[in-house]
Amino acid sequence: MVRTGAKRGLRVLSAVAVLSAYLWVAAASSASAAPSTATVVGTDELALRACPRADCEVVARVPLGAAVEILDQPTNAFRRIAYDGASGFANALYLATDADHVPYLVKGDPGCQRVALIFNIGIGFEPASGILDTLAAERAPATMFVMGWWAAEHPEILERMVEMGYPIGSHGNVPQELTDLSDGDVAADIAEAAKAIEHATGKPPAPLFTPYAAASDDRVRAIVAASGVLPVAWEVPAADYGAEATADSVYDRVMDDIYDGAIVELHLDGPASAESTGRALPRMIHDLRDQGYQFVTIPEMAEPCP
Repeated sequence: MVRTGAKRGLRVLSAVAVLSAYLWVAAASSASAAPSTATVVGTDELALRACPRADCEVVARVPLGAAVEILDQPTNAFRRIAYDGASGFANALYLATDADHVPYLVKGDPGCQRVALIFNIGIGFEPASGILDTLAAERAPATMFVMGWWAAEHPEILERMVEMGYPIGSHGNVPQELTDLSDGDVAADIAEAAKAIEHATGKPPAPLFTPYAAASDDRVRAIVAASGVLPVAWEVPAADYGAEATADSVYDRVMDDIYDGAIVELHLDGPASAESTGRALPRMIHDLRDQGYQFVTIPEMAEPCP
């Protein structure tokens, strides 16, 4: 019997082949002014719902790589589609209609004052575990994106994150800019990271991915999405990864740029994480809540505003 993680690794390694098929379909549909087909990407299976809301009944599930017919334009971030005799509404974030622009999550649907905290982990300095204490004390949801090498080196901290209920996504396997790698090497990096995270936690990572050093482009995102993993980006970096970061600089950077639906990028193991992010985080959480924001995970932010 092949374990779930092994299956995911095999699928990631074949992402280049899946991507080629996707590009063919997307290119064919982009030949017309209004594409009538799309390809399912970024998820193992896409829920087809009875109405354009995330809480509506699921009438069918569409597998990764399937071609679907688009019946109309997005409605509240949903599109009405048809597949294998069924029709309904699906999250447009997982529908690729253009070979040159693969869908990815960079901000959430506005309208309900949400903010998502993400932690990209793998710089290599001593992890600031006090940050986890703060998140727990404040009951603030967050999403952790860890590198494969880091998961192998710090399984006890990773296990604590799992026990705290945080989604664990992938930040790649080692510190390298994927935009400099071949298609095959990008796919291999993703597969190795997933394997290391599963080995450390006992289960595959959440199907979420952030690029090291924000180094991503449509090619890299397409390879990631073709493997059933959602590419995630951000527009509010805390700039807390360097030795020069301070609590005030981190706080000011985030608070000056925050908006409804923002994804805020932070770090746990930078050279100054304990003194910068560690000290800024409690004040940041309190003040954002005072402004009416609620904290959500990336899987929640990927859904349209209720």
